[in-house]
Amino acid sequence: MRKLFLIFLLTGLFSSAAFAEVAIETAVSRSRLAVGEELQLDIIITNAEGKINTPVVSSIDGFTSYSQGRSQEIQIVNGRTSSKSIFSYLLIANSIGPKNIGPFEIQIADKTYKVAPVAVEVTQSSAPGPSAGPAVYSQSAVSSPNPRALPTAGITNQDIFIKVWLDKDSVFVNEPAMLTYTLYTRLSATYRGFEKEPELTGFWVEDFPPEKTIKRTEQVLNGSRYVVADVRKIALFPNQSGVFTVDTGVLAAAVEIRSEDTFDSFFSYNVFGRRNFPGAFISQVVERKIPADKVVLTVKALPEAGKPADFKGAVGNYRIESSLDKREVEAGTPVTFRVRLSGEGNIGTLEVPKLEKLDGFKVYDSSTSTHISKNRLLVEGEKIVETVIAPKNEGTYTVPPLTFSYFEPRTGTYKQLRTTAQILKVLPGAPEAVEGVSQTNDAPSSLSPAAKEDIALLAKDIRYIKTTDDGRKLPDSELYRRPWFWAINALFLALTALFTTLSFKAPSSGSDLAARSRRSKQIADQRLKKARHLLKAEKADEFYAELSKAVHGYFSDKLGLPGKWAAFEEVENVMRAKTEPALLDRARTLFDRMAAGRFSSAGSGEEEMRALYESAKDVITGFEKVRIR
Repeated sequence: MRKLFLIFLLTGLFSSAAFAEVAIETAVSRSRLAVGEELQLDIIITNAEGKINTPVVSSIDGFTSYSQGRSQEIQIVNGRTSSKSIFSYLLIANSIGPKNIGPFEIQIADKTYKVAPVAVEVTQSSAPGPSAGPAVYSQSAVSSPNPRALPTAGITNQDIFIKVWLDKDSVFVNEPAMLTYTLYTRLSATYRGFEKEPELTGFWVEDFPPEKTIKRTEQVLNGSRYVVADVRKIALFPNQSGVFTVDTGVLAAAVEIRSEDTFDSFFSYNVFGRRNFPGAFISQVVERKIPADKVVLTVKALPEAGKPADFKGAVGNYRIESSLDKREVEAGTPVTFRVRLSGEGNIGTLEVPKLEKLDGFKVYDSSTSTHISKNRLLVEGEKIVETVIAPKNEGTYTVPPLTFSYFEPRTGTYKQLRTTAQILKVLPGAPEAVEGVSQTNDAPSSLSPAAKEDIALLAKDIRYIKTTDDGRKLPDSELYRRPWFWAINALFLALTALFTTLSFKAPSSGSDLAARSRRSKQIADQRLKKARHLLKAEKADEFYAELSKAVHGYFSDKLGLPGKWAAFEEVENVMRAKTEPALLDRARTLFDRMAAGRFSSAGSGEEEMRALYESAKDVITGFEKVRIR
């Protein structure tokens, strides 16, 4: 009974600890501003487990708000993953007085969190003049008089429409194609975002936040003048070859119709709702849904000719460098080996080359950080891996160079980069430091990987039968004759029956998530069977595509994740506390190998594809034995 109580207690403590890791905070760039001035609101979510939905930012009294997009940072330190997501908004004040920004609601996985409001003070706008401060916009409220002010014919598709276009009609696998939404309008309009999000399955997506100062131009189409502005840009990185028809979604806009609405007066507006003169002529505001045409993108497989052996699917233009934080240390002192991979391309999926085993060193877990920038309408950034190594003996050591290969779409060729070798001089160290590899501030004391020479005989596990009588005897009465024995057994059986009933209680037939989870293995087996036929037919591209559908779809259905393409990070967030680390490691390796196969056109041969197929079956079978809920 005591053990049972401890199990319940520990379960509660672990649940509380996991919940406590999630932190949500809000930050504003300033707490006092004048009418027409702007501030930036950041909603920062740290260590969230599961999918993070966009925060519900309801109408903010006294402000006009615009989404600035989302940024994300993921770090893996000593095998532990930490993440930070930041949702940014631009707010422009349009009335004076004390204001509350918020509260907000954020849904993470199946939980909804509430965030307290932030208080700011808005004052009367000051006289215009030269200033190095933030931009100031003249604002006024939009009035909505009698609906009869609307034209009888209403608003037509010729008054306001969207053109969606790609900067390239054809790209290679993992080469970005820029999807741009351009708004054309003859009326005063405010862009509201997506009424229906685009369907981008099969792509890695990098969304560009809207510019603070939208660029507008004037164009004449069919004899009519329009104000034209790019309202959204999305970089699409395809993960397999083929011809894709992209459903680009439906946009929303608020159209302002004035009693004296002329084209020239619209130049006092922009598509994000900021005005430079009072809105005395507005007669009606109408919400408008604007459908966007589908676009077609042809994705070419990467060439097999000239592909380096170490190629992992990187496409773009990159640079790599390595360094040591110390050049001379005593034996047993930790040193940080740093690899920095930077450039233009799909930074989020880059695989930084790993440091091979070093003789004479202890090698600790690596930490990875990723930084992505989109300031130049390019997806660029860097990925940094830091590994702590500790020399065991004195001498001069060489950390060998690392190689990294990528495909350059501009030239249509593969490139291979190589870091410089790093020289480390190791001086004699204190005996106790060399024996255990000293623990300093540079290396966590909890990390002590065992080498062969570190293993010592502590005790023997064989105990021989005694041949002499030590005088001790068994109890006079048998255990089963004691009343408390039967009482404990009866209580144990009752608790077992109760927990078994609760554990195996079937979900309601109307539960979609439960239905998805029950049929996840059946659907995955069907796709694996199809993948096996494609393997026998030596259709590598189709094999990798079908195998990826089987694995990603299985985890999406099994864990109740939205969509049909579960990322490993989502799987890890849900299953970290529910399964063995070894099984998660096998799943991580499977996801990495599938991604590499898709990006490199599966040029590894039949044996590797067969091994990957068996690995997928093994991982799915392993997760079938894990209790999800």
